[in-house]
Amino acid sequence: MSAKMYLVISDAHANYDALARVLESLRYESVIFLGDSVDYGPQPAETLDLLKEVGAIMLKGNHDAAAAHGISCRCAEELRPLSEYTRERITMNLLSKEDLKFLADLPEKIELEIDGRRVYAVHASPKNHLYGYVMPDMSDEELESELYDLDPMSPFPRKLDHDLVLLGHTHRAMMRELSSLILNPGSVGQPRDRDPRASFALIGEEIKLGRIEYDVESIVRKIKDLKLEKWAEESLISILRTGSLDKVYHESEPQDET
Repeated sequence: MSAKMYLVISDAHANYDALARVLESLRYESVIFLGDSVDYGPQPAETLDLLKEVGAIMLKGNHDAAAAHGISCRCAEELRPLSEYTRERITMNLLSKEDLKFLADLPEKIELEIDGRRVYAVHASPKNHLYGYVMPDMSDEELESELYDLDPMSPFPRKLDHDLVLLGHTHRAMMRELSSLILNPGSVGQPRDRDPRASFALIGEEIKLGRIEYDVESIVRKIKDLKLEKWAEESLISILRTGSLDKVYHESEPQDET
């Protein structure tokens, strides 16, 4: 019997077009979503509905928590103005009270078994479920030090002994084999590794990372239809087209005249 295929995705950020493209293009039996369905993108409600429709196993991300609980997303300083602006201007205007309650009730971590593999899944880091950063360029020693679960409900850190640790948050894909296999599928909705294609991972008999092209200009048109302030519109479009943060503006900064 062949192994059940799991599609692992993260950080959709209200990019319905990219999410739908990935979901319709791949063969899988179950979906694991590692958090951050909202902010930045133009379709938070539709994105959330699509994840529910496919029965995704869902985690809470830092942007989900910010929208649901009215707190800071604690994202990188260069992105904070854009995050706060899109949350106020888009996310909070388009999500229902039921949507916000759904986000509030999502778990911060999940432990499960996939075809005999013990799996630990979290949005950011085992040591900091919503806000930690586990970066691809960390040394083995730095990565290994992240494999401790600092659950606020437990007084002692727990060294993970899982076969597979799933995490997102950085918007950069990674697969590193240490005492556990650390797998980050990258961002399905807003990659930031200079490849704008939607990013994902598949877990079956083999584990692999992948990318899929989608219609970036479709979401660009939707962003333009929102009539955002120019600095925000240009920042969002640049990230989606380039897969980078090279042109992220703040409100007081001049934008390119293009």
